Amino acid sequence: MKAGRFLSLGFLFLSCCLTAQAFQASKSPVRKTTPAPTAQALDSELEKHRSAAETFQLSGDLENARVENEHVASIGLRRLANLFAREGQLKQAAETLFESVAVRDSSDARTGLAVIKMQLGELDDGITQAQAALDLDPKNAEAQDTLGKLFYLKADYNSALPWLERTLANKPGFDSAYTLGMTYLQLKQLDRVKLLFEEMLGAVTKKASMHLIVGRAYEETNFPAEAEREFRNAIKADPALEGAHFYLGFTILQHGGGSRLEEAGQEFDLELQQAPLDPYTNFLAGVTASSLADHAKAVRYLQTAIRIKPDFGPAYLFLGQSQIELGLDAAAEKSLRKAIELNGDARKNSFQIRRTYFLLGRLLNKLGRKAEGDKYLDLARQIQNQMLESARDDIRRVLGEAVGSGRPSAAMRASEKPKTLSVAESAALKRTTAQMNSIVAQAFHNLAVIQQQSGNTEESLAKFAAAFKWQPDFPGLDRNWGIVAFRANQFDKAIGPLSRHLKRQPADALTRRMLGLSFYFTENYRSSVETLKPVVATLSSEPDLAYFYGIALVYLNRQPEASIVFAGIGSRNPGNAQAQFYAGQGYVLTGEFEKAVTWFMRAAAIDPKLPRIHYDAGQALIRLNRLEDAEKEFRAELVLEPSNPLAKYHLAYTLLERNLGIDEAIRLLRDAIDLKYEYADARYQLGKVLISRGEIDEALQQLQLAATLEPKKEYIHYQLSIAYRKIRR
Repeated sequence: MKAGRFLSLGFLFLSCCLTAQAFQASKSPVRKTTPAPTAQALDSELEKHRSAAETFQLSGDLENARVENEHVASIGLRRLANLFAREGQLKQAAETLFESVAVRDSSDARTGLAVIKMQLGELDDGITQAQAALDLDPKNAEAQDTLGKLFYLKADYNSALPWLERTLANKPGFDSAYTLGMTYLQLKQLDRVKLLFEEMLGAVTKKASMHLIVGRAYEETNFPAEAEREFRNAIKADPALEGAHFYLGFTILQHGGGSRLEEAGQEFDLELQQAPLDPYTNFLAGVTASSLADHAKAVRYLQTAIRIKPDFGPAYLFLGQSQIELGLDAAAEKSLRKAIELNGDARKNSFQIRRTYFLLGRLLNKLGRKAEGDKYLDLARQIQNQMLESARDDIRRVLGEAVGSGRPSAAMRASEKPKTLSVAESAALKRTTAQMNSIVAQAFHNLAVIQQQSGNTEESLAKFAAAFKWQPDFPGLDRNWGIVAFRANQFDKAIGPLSRHLKRQPADALTRRMLGLSFYFTENYRSSVETLKPVVATLSSEPDLAYFYGIALVYLNRQPEASIVFAGIGSRNPGNAQAQFYAGQGYVLTGEFEKAVTWFMRAAAIDPKLPRIHYDAGQALIRLNRLEDAEKEFRAELVLEPSNPLAKYHLAYTLLERNLGIDEAIRLLRDAIDLKYEYADARYQLGKVLISRGEIDEALQQLQLAATLEPKKEYIHYQLSIAYRKIRR
């Protein structure tokens, strides 16, 4: 595959036994990824920590269990990041590595992040991560290597040099040696690079391929004489080596001048014997023929290049030029317009597109379309004098720009996508990913349980959420997550996991009850009723739950059904005072006050000291206008709870409504206000009775405060207006 010839020097993953095929698959001088530990080694590391975590958890050593599970989660996330990177999902790989760092920071995770940032072209971020990796482990050879490559890609060769030299000394390898050699070349240290390349040549058996790689290094860093020497050495070692004649011809064409055009053409012809359908070789053969004024030959080569690579803009430019020379004006116009379309932004391909404008303008003027032709000539005016020179003098400029536009930037070199996976590889990758997802989810689930056992509910819920992210159907996750959220009164967070678990396990009674209550406490009464309806027949044995179910029915305006529920609570729990009390409260909500009083009385008979029983009975009796009976209940409540402001207020109310015990009522209202300063209704009643007794000033004070506390209660404002009239305001 020679599509990379117009790109850059290879991004090498070569062993010491290099082959031409391995070379052709490479694209950049910097390695794309950092080799990860083998799957077996990584699995061994994971299993060591998983086993330790289980041992500590079983023994109740929560702190060490937490530490070991954090190791498992962190390592598992790093492994998942590697899998995402293999699939080309670099953003997701980076996010996963950040998660690994958040769980437990490590030099390996930081190094992985540095590599991903390099692939994404985010070089400064990559440098930051590599330096963080070395802060954690100064001896991390992969971090040293990655930092050197990041500096190289940033063109900071002086900073790259010591790291790359250290890498080569600590962990010798072809890849690090090659990148170091490129750095020497960028710094013009030819003596050092010569020694290094000689060592590399001595280490390989495929000398021809090595000479070709070294030649490309010299060519890219603008050492044409050294590049030509290495390409010739490659051909000498293996005359049939694919790519050698191409690069030799390209170097001659770029740097040899007009006198060596025929020599360059011969090299391209030799290359085409090896690879007749390579678009780049056909293109350069066409350019060379055009420069030698053999335009018919040029057209053949260039049309072949376009047929193989239809979006190859520079080929259309040279094709149009040769077609003009052959008098094929209509075809030339079509080719030049296509070149303009494909060359695109003049800022990126300025010389090509401006040359195309010039040629098209000249052609249109020749065809008598002067206005249109002058428009294109005007666009090309900045280089018009250069265009009047011979095409032969322009070749190096055009080719330099064409190569520059096709050659990826340093950031792009690091961001090439991994090779396409086969069906079998893809299936194996999915299996491994699923397995790792489960391992990570289990670690987070364990951490959630540990945090809950340690009393850290918020952290526990966060860890459950992390487990869900990696394996939503992890066994037991949703149930445990929902229960912890429910018991923390975070009902909105409990609904999701409990709903999912109940869908899978509809017979789980505890989950159903918790979910029903979670819906109730988030005011989703319809869902609460729908959730609890399947167990409605057994609800009466759980008075608390049945009570909330009945209230939900009331909110849905289903009072008849609610009444049945409330009756069941009381009748099926005859010896349970709280159940009788719930039944009474339920009937208050349905507006059935006689029934409410009956159940309150039954509750009081079982447990006369039950909190609020007499107060709620008194409230129901007020609504039945049985004020004398209500008075007795409020007095009974105050015996149990003497400081209950509500009972004091309502006792005063029963007295005032019957115009009895006015002094006692005033005292009760003052007590209620002392106990509950913001009690607007108590102030209202006090103000009202004070008006009747002619104590207008205090009445006005109480009513004004009541109106301030409850500005929307019209009856307070009405009574206040009476007080104002008394003092003629």
